Amino acid sequence: MLPLFDLRASEDSPTGVVAAAALSASLALRVLKSVLEVTARKQDSERLRELIELAGQGAEHLVTLAAEDGAAYAAYLQARRERSPHVQAALRRAIESPLAAARAAAAAIDLCAGAAGYARGAIAADVGGAAALLAGAVRAILCSLDANLCGLDDTVFARDVAAETRTLEERTTAQAARVLAAVKTASNSDRLAPPA
Repeated sequence: MLPLFDLRASEDSPTGVVAAAALSASLALRVLKSVLEVTARKQDSERLRELIELAGQGAEHLVTLAAEDGAAYAAYLQARRERSPHVQAALRRAIESPLAAARAAAAAIDLCAGAAGYARGAIAADVGGAAALLAGAVRAILCSLDANLCGLDDTVFARDVAAETRTLEERTTAQAARVLAAVKTASNSDRLAPPA
């Protein structure tokens, strides 16, 4: 069960779009896991069991990343308030944390691609929905991350992260589109042809 996560901002741990998106991605993986469990009752296989395990682990990992992001950003804000000489290191951690969440959500779309070949009928639509939620989570996280890049003094790191975010966004958009296309075919596979 997904633990309740307090999304109210506080001085200790501000909550923003990264935490909300990571939690959304976690929920999407829980939906995917559920679809795979239902599918496995009809056609169990080692690969299905592996996908179920990976979806569960990914969901838990994204919850952890949501909490870590709040802590990293709170540390950055504190360093800024205190005019700490370590503000750039804190900002770097506040960039690395959402980047890890974006990577995890993007990797989860690959799980949806693997699952798309198993789910049939109406339940296949949940695989597509999970991929769409994950792609949206990646985009939301990257919006936040991009906003923080402009404060970095390390232009090489900022350039490398910006390049990775562009690649992540392009890859997740394309992968989610492929999953949705596969799911449209799979969700119609159990239906009779419409009357003429």
